[in-house]
Amino acid sequence: MKAVLKWVIGGAAVLAAGAAFLAWQDRPLDPAAVPGLADVPAEWPVARPPKGLAVSVLRTGESAGTLEALVVAGGSWFTPRRPVHSAVLVRHPQGTLLFDTGLGRQVAQQFAVNGVIDREFFGYRAEEPAADQLARHGVAAASLMAIVPSHMHWDHVSGLPDFPDTEVWMQPAEREHAALGHPPAFIQSQFSGVKRWRELSFIAEPYMGFAGRRDVFGDGSVVLVPLAGHTAGHVGLFVHLPSGRRYFFTGDVTWTLEGLQRAADRPWITRKAVKLDHDNADNRRAIVQIHRLMQRHPQLTVVPAHDEHVARTLPRFPAVQE
Repeated sequence: MKAVLKWVIGGAAVLAAGAAFLAWQDRPLDPAAVPGLADVPAEWPVARPPKGLAVSVLRTGESAGTLEALVVAGGSWFTPRRPVHSAVLVRHPQGTLLFDTGLGRQVAQQFAVNGVIDREFFGYRAEEPAADQLARHGVAAASLMAIVPSHMHWDHVSGLPDFPDTEVWMQPAEREHAALGHPPAFIQSQFSGVKRWRELSFIAEPYMGFAGRRDVFGDGSVVLVPLAGHTAGHVGLFVHLPSGRRYFFTGDVTWTLEGLQRAADRPWITRKAVKLDHDNADNRRAIVQIHRLMQRHPQLTVVPAHDEHVARTLPRFPAVQE
């Protein structure tokens, strides 16, 4: 009996030590320890959103499921999460664009290049592709002005082949990163056939604490900003609507809103299992900068690409928010 009790106490001590180690590794980031952060202005830049500007989300699938503790540092081991895969439709009188594509028509064939472990780790459940949803509601793929991927990971550009005649805006650094990449992060068949690349560049003027900006329509209503870190050319998207509502679509800087609210990186155990970020320091800087922006402007609606809870609060196509 004493031997059994000894083993139980020893096992409990090991578990407690392991839990303490993970808690320390997954503690929130300290903004004071992150170099290179810019001030977040108290006032927003002038924006003149036109009547007719609207956003909508096209859900194209979801993850096979995981635990919160594996998608955000400090998350619960008892809370299931089912991250979503979506595209964001931005309609402006000057043109309509997609931010990301979600899972496309050929995702099964694309994803098949992965090995067994990666197919399990990144498993998904596909729903209706964005191109099919748009077509069903009378929006022709060829009518889009542009597709702007937040980055070129497989679950964000799977739908590119479904829009063969649409311009794809991308920074050269991201194209190079993707061209040299390999599964599971980058799947060449998703973007090797793109016919109309357009170089995405930024004016080197600060925008709400970020190093540059690209004012898509020239009226301040739709603004792209650089968010390099997760990938070499990761970008974020601000949309300022006529109603006064503001959105910030942050791609994969974090997978959940909690990561930005707490300034928490992806979990240590997940980062050790899979290389997730191109530059860990840059991505942590982006996390903290967005965290500070949210604190300064709590009315801003921040949308990480995969957060299923945030997705439920957004207008789902064909519904729109104006």
